[in-house]
Amino acid sequence: MHHRMKILIFLAAALVGSTLADSDKLPFCKICKCHFTNDDEQADVTCTTNIIYNIFDDYYWKINGTNESYAYASINFQNNQFGDLTYIFPQSNLTYLNLANNDINKIADSVFQNLQNMNTLILSYNDLEILHPDAFKGVYLETRLLPLRSLKELRLDHNKLHTLNQDIFEHTTDIEILDLSYNPIVTIDQHTLAAIDSLAYLKELYLQYTEITTLPDNMLHTPKFLEVLDLSGNPISKLPATLQQVHKLTSLYLNNTNFDNLTEENGFPEMPTVKVLHLCRNQYLSHLKKHSLSGLINLEELHMSDNIALSHIDPLAMAMIRNHTGGAIWPPIKKLHINNNKLAYLDSDIIARWDGLTHLDIRANPWTCECENQWLIEDLVPIYLKIDEESAKQVQCAAPIEMERFSFYELYEKKAT
Repeated sequence: MHHRMKILIFLAAALVGSTLADSDKLPFCKICKCHFTNDDEQADVTCTTNIIYNIFDDYYWKINGTNESYAYASINFQNNQFGDLTYIFPQSNLTYLNLANNDINKIADSVFQNLQNMNTLILSYNDLEILHPDAFKGVYLETRLLPLRSLKELRLDHNKLHTLNQDIFEHTTDIEILDLSYNPIVTIDQHTLAAIDSLAYLKELYLQYTEITTLPDNMLHTPKFLEVLDLSGNPISKLPATLQQVHKLTSLYLNNTNFDNLTEENGFPEMPTVKVLHLCRNQYLSHLKKHSLSGLINLEELHMSDNIALSHIDPLAMAMIRNHTGGAIWPPIKKLHINNNKLAYLDSDIIARWDGLTHLDIRANPWTCECENQWLIEDLVPIYLKIDEESAKQVQCAAPIEMERFSFYELYEKKAT
């Protein structure tokens, strides 16, 4: 037994020694935090508290006396106050580079050209106002062209961008995730539109809090692979017409907008691919009228919480009428979050199958515990208890005054006994 314990201790010590040895071999690991992957060969480097002024020095990147690069998998250089990014990164096989919160206001040409395996580039929380197309230029040799084809995710959020050069992505055409949120764009001009439309493989586009009031006509016709679109936090009062042109959109975020009433006329167009809709924190949204959501016939998740004025959801808000039969069909809702609104009544027909839900939240609404809502207590509470017992027991009556002290669960229990 003692012999086996000694072997285990020896192996553990050897493992720690190996990790420390690997750490000592990598210059960044001497001054930054490093985490090694399972093979103990590639390091994830985090330099968020160290201000390093000479990070572009070959000493940190190239193995001494060779042209080989140190094995960095990812590098996080937040809070290093770069200012202008004018030096070219030495060659590296890293796949992730985070340069957030570095006071970067200018990026020179070809800065990232030697990072041919970089998959993710984070430039969030900087002072960028203008980006030149050649900032993302790859290696151009007489015999071959090496654009940054590996780059799939580009985060430019929380900067000062008003527009994009139409050729900004000419060297990074394979981007799939683009985040432009929290930039004062205001209007998506022709140059910005051309830039976004040049990303043929774009899957996720984040435009929240960019001060835009709409999307240009036909903007969503070109990105045929777009799956996620976030327009939250913008003064949008009318659904952009181009939404009807989406091809593969599955998730749509419209939180904190200027929507008022949604009706059949101004509601959602037919978007059969959309499965997830977020309509939260819309302070002016008061009514969802008949067929306002009927274009989302395959909707599975409806997140519609914290709308302080939302007092009415029509029983047919999500129903689509079949022209040839006159009958109605409802989307296959699995997750329904309508908590913290101003709902006093709820019709049982707003969705087709309450017993098909996997998630439900109706808390923090001023529910009236009268005959119109009797089904909530008798039929919905037992279903709700199976889905989320804790949440189900927190739904409270708000009227009439003599019922304010009761929860739905207490009334259900009282009736059951």
